[in-house]
Amino acid sequence: MPLRRHLKAPALVALVAFAGSLPCMAREPIAMSDGVTMAPLSEKALRALPATTLDVSFLTSKGQEQARYTGALLWSVLTANKMLDPDAHKGLLRRFLVVTGRDGYTLVLSAGEIAPELGARQIMIAYERDGAALPPDKGLRLIVPGDARGARSVVDVTRIDVKTVEQTP
Repeated sequence: MPLRRHLKAPALVALVAFAGSLPCMAREPIAMSDGVTMAPLSEKALRALPATTLDVSFLTSKGQEQARYTGALLWSVLTANKMLDPDAHKGLLRRFLVVTGRDGYTLVLSAGEIAPELGARQIMIAYERDGAALPPDKGLRLIVPGDARGARSVVDVTRIDVKTVEQTP
């Protein structure tokens, strides 16, 4: 029997309204950790940081992708949340970032790669593509401009871990 026969009109309206609102639900915050501190990064907090807009083009398994992404620089995200110390120049050389997507896809970056006084790569966590919010089912996206292939672009980022390479004697 159809579901409509078992639900009264107000319940059916509420169910349809709820189902219609699912794509608009807020994204889960990105979990960030430096090994000592855990900090959630919500889309609202990400949007509160200075916005950067970049035109990117890279090859994917489906062909060439070109888009204009807007988001916050990864450097700004991590320094604003005290995950990286911008004044610890030598320490930055031993720090690395592990960025993980919801599907388990993982990328490793060096902190020096994104530090303005070192690599100065404008790697960002994007929340918009071509002026429109990224769809909730795609999540926030790590964008690595300048790469010929999009292999270092992480879709639906759920976690960023900041780690340190231990010194050997």
